Amino acid sequence: MSTIAARVRVTQRWEITRQALRTGRRTLVIWAASFAALIALYAVIWPSVRGNTSWRNLFDTLPATYRALFTASGTIDLSTAGGYLGVELMGFMGPALIAVYAITTGAAAIAGEEDRGGLEVTLSAPVSRIRVFTERCAGLVIGITILMIATGAALWIFSALLGMGLGVGAIASGAAGLGLFGLFTGAVAIAVGAATGSPAAARGLAALAAVASYLINALAQITSVIRPARPVSPYYLVLGNEPLAHGLRLIGAVSVLAAVAVLAVAGGILFARRDLS
Repeated sequence: MSTIAARVRVTQRWEITRQALRTGRRTLVIWAASFAALIALYAVIWPSVRGNTSWRNLFDTLPATYRALFTASGTIDLSTAGGYLGVELMGFMGPALIAVYAITTGAAAIAGEEDRGGLEVTLSAPVSRIRVFTERCAGLVIGITILMIATGAALWIFSALLGMGLGVGAIASGAAGLGLFGLFTGAVAIAVGAATGSPAAARGLAALAAVASYLINALAQITSVIRPARPVSPYYLVLGNEPLAHGLRLIGAVSVLAAVAVLAVAGGILFARRDLS
């Protein structure tokens, strides 16, 4: 009876998305709290950093490779909250955290469900594979959106409490930049998982794409050989401009969204054609 009931529920509109969100709601709350806690930590440190030239002087003495690896643009400006958080939050920790969430969620959406045997139950209902894939993608997008809303809310609250002076536009740009990078990595994971049925392959290739994107941006700052490839790095396109300080570049955002759309279409087609027997 439980299997029959599950099949009936799946036929309801967007039930697959709601099911995914219900299953992962506790994990999503923990992730949102983690982002808020990280922002709180950086915000509390901000008063001791503001106006302190020692940090800037120390940064300028570091090797160019090190500076490139830990900043999106290779420069540092600790005189403003946007510049400070651009290094501490947007340069490494923020992109790493959202990529981990997106990759694990994307890999579990199709390949993970198939590996656990749950996908067979879902597909036994009168629903198409394209619908299953689309609704799982929607669940990933909603999850990332919720995290970025929590991130933006935390930035706004702590900016107001500690006088950081971050405007709503800057906060929205920063959260959107992180979200788009997460969306790209998650799209790789869900597409590879749908195409192969392997959670390990989905996580591995998505992690490779995230790291490659990050390294291309970093190494392009210090070597002319890599520099022509920098515009194809999703990390550079949405975070290389330090959106908290300078705003989100529209061309970069659209380019990453286009890449996500291509990955989604390719993943959906390959999933629909794959032999699941």
